[in-house]
Amino acid sequence: MSGRRTRTICAVSLMAVLAPTAAGCSGGGGSPSSEASRASAAIASARASAAAELDKIKGGSQAKREVKTGRVTHDDQGRAIAPLTVTNGGRHSAEYAVEVNFRNAEGDLVDAVLLRLAKVPPHKPTRATARSHRKLTGRVTAQVGTAVRY
Repeated sequence: MSGRRTRTICAVSLMAVLAPTAAGCSGGGGSPSSEASRASAAIASARASAAAELDKIKGGSQAKREVKTGRVTHDDQGRAIAPLTVTNGGRHSAEYAVEVNFRNAEGDLVDAVLLRLAKVPPHKPTRATARSHRKLTGRVTAQVGTAVRY
């Protein structure tokens, strides 16, 4: 899938929230509970930012059932990569906004990204890739949080 058809929204506010968390996990001092608290706040902010972007979409319809996630792998920087397949259930080409939640082996939310796909043709599987904003270690899974077709 070409980069023109699929792009990740990396909002400045989302990165501003997640960057300190990634730095805080590098052993720079601070107690484990304060690092966990910062991480929790960062995840909450990431989800809130994704929800705010989704709320801007008017006239869309729920499309969570039209998006399937594949097995998560890691790139050479340790970021989680999840393949997605979107099958447009409508009659016309449509755009999609898809929130992808990355979870660790315990099921805890560890990152969230929002993908936008343009011109997805009807009834033809279209591939996309969700990539975490930061390094994630261990077993990671990806789940569709919300998907909107518009």
